[in-house]
Amino acid sequence: MNIPLPSFRSLFYVLPLLMLGCWFGLRNHEDPLWIKAGELLRERPVMIGEVPDSLQKLYCEIHHLPFTPGDRTALNLVSQPYLSNIEWISFRDFCREAQHRNFLVASGVTGVGATKQTKHMARLLAGKPENLMEIDCAPQFDLEFHKKYIGYENGDRYVPGKLLQFWEQCRRYPEQRFVAVADNFDKINPETFFGPELWESLSSPRDTARLGGEKVIVPPNFYFYSVTHLGPGSLIEMNEEHFKRLGRQYIMEPNPRELLAWLRQQEEKLSTATAPEPKDASRLAALKDQEQMQRFLFYFLKMNKFIRETYADGFQLGQGSNVRSFYRSQDLSDLKQVWLNHINALRPQRTLTEADFKSLDFTLKTSGLEQGSNFLSRQIQFLEDTGYLVEITMVATTALLTALAGWWVFRRREQLIRHYGDRAQQVYSGFEKQLVSAEIAARRLDEIKKEVDDLVLRRRLGYTEGLYFLAFIEDRAKRIEFARNVSENFLELFNAFMEDDILTESEYLKLKQFLQSIRHKIPAEVYDQFREKVEQAYASHHS
Repeated sequence: MNIPLPSFRSLFYVLPLLMLGCWFGLRNHEDPLWIKAGELLRERPVMIGEVPDSLQKLYCEIHHLPFTPGDRTALNLVSQPYLSNIEWISFRDFCREAQHRNFLVASGVTGVGATKQTKHMARLLAGKPENLMEIDCAPQFDLEFHKKYIGYENGDRYVPGKLLQFWEQCRRYPEQRFVAVADNFDKINPETFFGPELWESLSSPRDTARLGGEKVIVPPNFYFYSVTHLGPGSLIEMNEEHFKRLGRQYIMEPNPRELLAWLRQQEEKLSTATAPEPKDASRLAALKDQEQMQRFLFYFLKMNKFIRETYADGFQLGQGSNVRSFYRSQDLSDLKQVWLNHINALRPQRTLTEADFKSLDFTLKTSGLEQGSNFLSRQIQFLEDTGYLVEITMVATTALLTALAGWWVFRRREQLIRHYGDRAQQVYSGFEKQLVSAEIAARRLDEIKKEVDDLVLRRRLGYTEGLYFLAFIEDRAKRIEFARNVSENFLELFNAFMEDDILTESEYLKLKQFLQSIRHKIPAEVYDQFREKVEQAYASHHS
């Protein structure tokens, strides 16, 4: 069949579009975290020490004081005992959240700086060193901490602890803020620390506890901030009963800006070093290499995202953890080992393995492309997430197997039909060439017909295909039978004309006319034989 020219022309337009569509459909895209890492590198992280006026404004906002540019009161407060590497935006948001809550639980993973930020925030909120109490908790000292900070019975009198004495100061100066920070508060039992009565009274402002025969009420200008580790590893797992009394949980996420600030500090330190070590040259080169810094920052962001999605928020590592030391390209194996050791030491249900880093390594090798981010992979992932992938796979597999089975049956039947068709055609060709007689050809065709009937009965050949093939054999058999009958008629007529051994001209013309009428109904060889027979008979008496 000839294809019209317009179809060819349209193909030239459609084919490039199809190729372009396939390219877009199979092309991976840039990882969003790779892009974010690049954007972070182009930013300049602002630390609290770099914005003294903004810090002072926050301090004045908290204490309802007038702002005076150049005032260093707030900076002096957060610089005790030293000025930490804390990013300004996150610190500001934390302070604004804390100033409106008398009780708050600050939680963060290893290296996120929860203790550091909470203590600096507490100094800013307290405003004075004497208005701040720091409690550093240690495991298995629950009762000792209760006696030290809450109090204990000594004979017939009750000795109030440091926290109760601190509350007396709160009542003495109601216009001031008094802040207590309990670091590692998940290392001891909070209920044991406060004692049953005081612990129960924290659940409602109307409840009061009696210690030593006197009512104890938490002062309204008292703020209590608990610092806990987020995730596995805590001796006491915080639940809603704890948060009901200790305040809502404020989760501190790993901060890539603080990590970036630390890296830039390292760059400055190495650049100004008077006696650098041999390995410092490669470290400084890596710190100045923007592409390498983007790769390292991406690894930090991507791995934390993977850990959060695979395990939980509490399994991540913060910007101050040991991961920050392995920023060179040759440190990649050590960086992976930090993650492996950290996660697997917590004994999760799913062990972290080297294979989990393959997608990250792919992005590094391809300069930012996310593995499996092309359209086809995303659709497969969507189907897997929605639970349809298994069903579609089973349907597709069934359809494929059915198609293959159908194709095999079709090919098998096609071979059978071709085989018997060739046999029938060979028989008919043999008859046409006078290699076999009409009787023998008819008998052989009948044998083929019986074999085909048997195949149809055994369902090795379709009923419709069998009917078609039998019709083909029947047609050949009829042609052979017709040719035999016509040949016999011709011979009878010839023999009748030759009874007197003379073939007259009129008889000759009749035989030639008869031959001409059956020429296409008998084999060519038979026609040539009959024609030669007539010519010889006529020539023998008219020569």
